[in-house]
Amino acid sequence: MALIGDLSTFNFVDIFQVIRRDKKSGILFIEWKDLTCAYYVKEGEIIFSRPVDKVYRVYADKDFDLLLNKLRMSPDKLPRTVERFLISRLSMKEGIFSFTPGFIKYGSEYPIEYPIEHLIVLASRNLTPEEVERKISDEMMLFERVPDKEDVLHKAKLNKEEEEILSLINGDKTVLQIRQLAKKNSLVVDRALYAFLALGLIRRKKKEVKQKPGSITLELLTKIIEQIRGL
Repeated sequence: MALIGDLSTFNFVDIFQVIRRDKKSGILFIEWKDLTCAYYVKEGEIIFSRPVDKVYRVYADKDFDLLLNKLRMSPDKLPRTVERFLISRLSMKEGIFSFTPGFIKYGSEYPIEYPIEHLIVLASRNLTPEEVERKISDEMMLFERVPDKEDVLHKAKLNKEEEEILSLINGDKTVLQIRQLAKKNSLVVDRALYAFLALGLIRRKKKEVKQKPGSITLELLTKIIEQIRGL
């Protein structure tokens, strides 16, 4: 998986969606204006974050457990680093990112307080109108729920507003109607829809193509003419 770009053109929801989809292990690097951070990804989950002075030095620590010992970091403290160095920065739009798969060896299990599904939701709450418009561009679009997504919904940890918006999606209501029924700011609704699409909770409903009545055959036409003549 080649993943590299600029946060000004590729938002966090899309980055997390790719990481979740591919379920690769590796390190996501982001060069912010004030510091560079390494985000450790294990099978599609971001389990640890830390600032680094030089990116190349990260490659020297190929065993994650040995790295934790070196940093004197206990596994139960890992989620706090995700809070401090990632979640607190989800509203930032300037930075260069790249994902380097493989090379690092992880142990068996580590605590995951912020599943990638929840990170997608958190990131969606910071989307700008311009970012949202890339996927929610037509207020007459119809969306329908994707069945059997209870596990994803549980990990996503939607707030009450997002739950209400999701409950309005049934394949018959347009984006405009959902906005009106939700009685919320349009951007709030569109951000939620963007997140639901990234999570695979909803999908765009295809327009039903009405079947045209079959054309009359020459044989049938001949019989009809013969019957008329016989009257």
